[in-house]
Amino acid sequence: MFDLATHPWMRGLFGDDHLAAIFAPEAEVKRMLKVEAAWTRALGDIGETPDAYSVADSIEAAQIDPQDLQDGFARDGVPVPALVKMLQAQLGPDAAEWVHKGLTSQDVMDTSLVLALQGVLRILLERLQNLDESLDDLQRRFGTARLVAFTRMQPALETRVAETIGRWRHPVPRLLTSVETARKQVAQIQWGGPIGMRDHPNAAQLGVAFARNLNLTDPGRSWHMDRSIIANVAHALVQITTAAGKIGEDIALMAAIGPSQITLSGGGSSAMAHKNNPVKAEALIALSDYAGTLQMSLTRAARHEGFRSGRAWTLEWIAMPQLCLATGASLVQTALLLESINGLGANA
Repeated sequence: MFDLATHPWMRGLFGDDHLAAIFAPEAEVKRMLKVEAAWTRALGDIGETPDAYSVADSIEAAQIDPQDLQDGFARDGVPVPALVKMLQAQLGPDAAEWVHKGLTSQDVMDTSLVLALQGVLRILLERLQNLDESLDDLQRRFGTARLVAFTRMQPALETRVAETIGRWRHPVPRLLTSVETARKQVAQIQWGGPIGMRDHPNAAQLGVAFARNLNLTDPGRSWHMDRSIIANVAHALVQITTAAGKIGEDIALMAAIGPSQITLSGGGSSAMAHKNNPVKAEALIALSDYAGTLQMSLTRAARHEGFRSGRAWTLEWIAMPQLCLATGASLVQTALLLESINGLGANA
């Protein structure tokens, strides 16, 4: 699959090394092992599995090459069955029967995704706080300068830079709240068993123990057919790319007018040496539009037929990492764009 995050040159505008590392195959395997180990420890916590913690430690320390999961994924449509077989082979017959006992592939995949999203949202919260500080700095530097306000793509009335930047800053507190809310809501295990019924005599205790071992919460039921918490994360991410795209669109419009509105560093042309293209602003607009299409896919993936949907599940796996990376890249490029501003507005 074409991947902007790893493309040799496109990642310069559309990549995000920190978030890409979260979704790297090696990191995904470690998360799945962590989930399997936490489940085995939970079985020990309720007295069901002898030597549970020793077995769990061996699960978490297992050496699994992500490449070795390729054939199993192509066959089963999910990497977990192949992963479990490899774990059982590595741990030996005495421990093998306790590997994945009572879990399903979806329990592992969904809980692993939750752990990934926790890392993503923590990084985005930090970047949003940094964005607010950068905008505050711009207001102090250029706030009293004059700008032309545009309505319907036409020059309207004169305003001050402080007013424009204030409008860029206005959504940031709401975005911080939205991301933090999504982070808290998604911090829960997925455990339901084969059809989501939690068919276990000690289900309540087991769910709590499983969650505790991952520093997550137990919602008391499975959510594998109700993707509301995943959709909420997607909505929070798209709000970020929309706000960043607004900054990009305004700056691109200012750049079209020329130095009386804004001057930027970078953005050269191969044919016209005099040009100073608003490259990062254009990238923010593109990333915002791209994120919107990914949210549409995730909205579609939130509707699961029956008790499990391979179709919707697969679509979510494709779209969610890309939305996270697009959102991360938009905040990276917003920071770089603001740093590249040499002049903003005209002095009174």
